[in-house]
Amino acid sequence: MAAPDYQAVKDTLVRLKLPDLALLLACFLAIIFGFIRSGFAEPIYHEIHHPEGKGPFPAVIALHTSGGFKTVKPLIKKYVGSGFTVYAPDFFTRHGLTPHTRMDSFDRYREDIEKELVEIVELMGTNPKVDKNNLFAVGFSNGGFWVCFLTGRGKVNAGVSHYGVWKANMGRDIEIDPSDYFSKTSSPLLALHGDSDGTQGLRFAETVWDWIKESGAPIETHIYEGADHAWDQKNSRRWAYNADVDKDSHNKTIAFFRKYMK
Repeated sequence: MAAPDYQAVKDTLVRLKLPDLALLLACFLAIIFGFIRSGFAEPIYHEIHHPEGKGPFPAVIALHTSGGFKTVKPLIKKYVGSGFTVYAPDFFTRHGLTPHTRMDSFDRYREDIEKELVEIVELMGTNPKVDKNNLFAVGFSNGGFWVCFLTGRGKVNAGVSHYGVWKANMGRDIEIDPSDYFSKTSSPLLALHGDSDGTQGLRFAETVWDWIKESGAPIETHIYEGADHAWDQKNSRRWAYNADVDKDSHNKTIAFFRKYMK
């Protein structure tokens, strides 16, 4: 989206014979509005990390939790170490989202985030160091919801959700969930979840998994006995780090990606 022609705005206001102060104020507002519109035409903030070598490499878009972009940064090196270019976008900051307003990501800003993530995937495919035929997605908690979007709509080869969000609303019943993204033409999804997840109860996950299966979409699931939410967050004060599940979930993710490489 292009910024407005400021000179044209000024000429129009002059023809209207507005007082100098009003003219100055109007031009100032037009410039500010233009900067806002132009800024939003840029992709959301994202980091790119490549393995050593010339490539091209398979690539994965890594999607953070409701804790924000900082929660995915420590995980990037694992995927780079496994031979993948990593694109890690921050899909919270542009919309002013925080852990307290996280539910707005699934409702108020849902369409915006969908468009922004598709744009990042499209950028991945234009990078000469990336193998455009092998694009994948991995997401953690909140990010798992968006993995469902990207796989459900066939934007990536395959995706893996780690302790994902399956019930994206408060309350006892499922009102917002990612099952509507899926159909027989969806890309394969692997859902990894703990049976002791106190944030996204397993019963909600299993209900939505059944709905996805009913759509005809290819989905595989794995349940970790005794695992809670956010098993890979070493510095969390809320959840205990689970080294065994962290290692196994990463290995399963890489194996799933390689299964669907072209």
